[in-house]
Amino acid sequence: MSEDMTFSHYKKISDAIVKEIKAGVDGIIIGHGTDTLAVTSAALAFILENLSIPVILVGSQRSSDRGSTDAAMNLICAANFIANADFSGVALCMHESTADNTCLILPACKTRKLHTSRRDAFKVVNDKAIARVDYETKKIEFLKEYDKKSDKKLVVKDKLDDKVAVLRVYPNMNSDLIDALTKKKYKGLVLEGSGIGHAPTNIKENLKNYEALK
Repeated sequence: MSEDMTFSHYKKISDAIVKEIKAGVDGIIIGHGTDTLAVTSAALAFILENLSIPVILVGSQRSSDRGSTDAAMNLICAANFIANADFSGVALCMHESTADNTCLILPACKTRKLHTSRRDAFKVVNDKAIARVDYETKKIEFLKEYDKKSDKKLVVKDKLDDKVAVLRVYPNMNSDLIDALTKKKYKGLVLEGSGIGHAPTNIKENLKNYEALK
C-alpha cells in the first residue's frame, strides 16, 4: 500500500533506476499506488538530477478487475510517450478526464491527487501538464517547454534526512505539537498554512504557537 512508503523505498527505487540507466534502457515506467504517487514522483525528481531519459510513474484509480479500470490505458499511454517523445526527467501519466481518450504527462513536483476514486483525480497545481497523449491515435501534444534527452551526467542525491516533519495548521492548534518535535530533535518543520501561509499565532490564545516557532 503506497501509504506505507518510507524514505528507504525511495532509495531502493532510485538505485533500480540508476542500474537500468547504466544498462542502457531508453525509458522507465514505475507502477505505484495512487495515494502517495505524487509524493514519490517529487522525491525521485529531487534525488535524480540531470536524468537523460524519461522516468514515468503510472497508477490506477480503479483496479484491473473492474470494467471501468484506467490501468491499461495509463500504462499504454506512458509506454507510447517514452517510445515516441524526446522528454527526459521524472513525470506521471494518468487519465486527463473520466473518458478513455487521453492521458496527461504531469510534472513530478507540481501534481496532486485531488479525488479518491475519479480516474482524472490527478491535477497540476500552479503549472501546466507537460504533454497530452491520445490513446487512440497515439499522437503526443506537448503543452509546455520541457527537458529533452541528452548526455548529461546523472547526479544522485539519495541522502535523505528523516528528522523533518510536516505540520498542517488548524483552528485551536496547540503549541505542544511544535514543542514535541523540538524535544525529538527534529531538524526541520514544514508548516502547511492557511490562505497564503497564515498560522494561528496572532491573538492571546495563540501566542504560545508563535513562541514555540521562534
